[in-house]
Amino acid sequence: MLQQEAVEKGTLDLIKRFMEDQQFKPFYLVGGTALALKIGHRRSIDIDLFTEKSFNAKEIATHIEASYPVQNLRSINNGVFCFVSGVKVDIIAHQYPLLNSIEEVEGIRMLSLLDIGAMKLNAIYGNGTRLKDYIDIYSLLAYIPLQEILQACERKYPDIDATMAKTALLYHNDIDPTEKVDFIGIDIKWPEVADRLKQAAANPRLTFGPSQQTLKLLQIKQQRNIRPDKNKGRGL
Repeated sequence: MLQQEAVEKGTLDLIKRFMEDQQFKPFYLVGGTALALKIGHRRSIDIDLFTEKSFNAKEIATHIEASYPVQNLRSINNGVFCFVSGVKVDIIAHQYPLLNSIEEVEGIRMLSLLDIGAMKLNAIYGNGTRLKDYIDIYSLLAYIPLQEILQACERKYPDIDATMAKTALLYHNDIDPTEKVDFIGIDIKWPEVADRLKQAAANPRLTFGPSQQTLKLLQIKQQRNIRPDKNKGRGL
């Protein structure tokens, strides 16, 4: 089930429109938005559509320009970048193997959690400035142990050494502290994130239980599903 509170309705509608568009059949949703729609840990505002195959960027750009309310459109070899109705959209050929099959949830094609974890770790390894990448790994560790994410990263990106990737996960000096993260449920404080990453590095087979944020989110969802019985107390 999609965690629809993770994105604005207009963004979700745009994702679904891309999924139904024949020109985008080879593409699937990746990154923080895919993860947020799967596990509902935070809100996400952009759309990353990837394929592991090469594609004609000019053809895709022409199609977007003709079919969508697009702004700031530019294309390069195997990449199209634009804003559609104010939503940032990146369309990229990410030519690395899929570890698991593409999953389709309510009409949206998405990467598996393991593939997302490998990509997030690769992003941290290459550029450890984005706070959201660390938050996403923190959240993934409630579902997948770090050892599996490290192994997945090596399989997907053979040039990356797992030991170096783990070291990158523990190096936090370059993180942008001003980056805003819009959590769902309750906010996660950085010391909690850093502590879990350290614990995972020390015990890579460990899978963490649901965080207080997750428990709070479940509580909120349960409360939303409770409907008062309008007939209660009548006829007594």
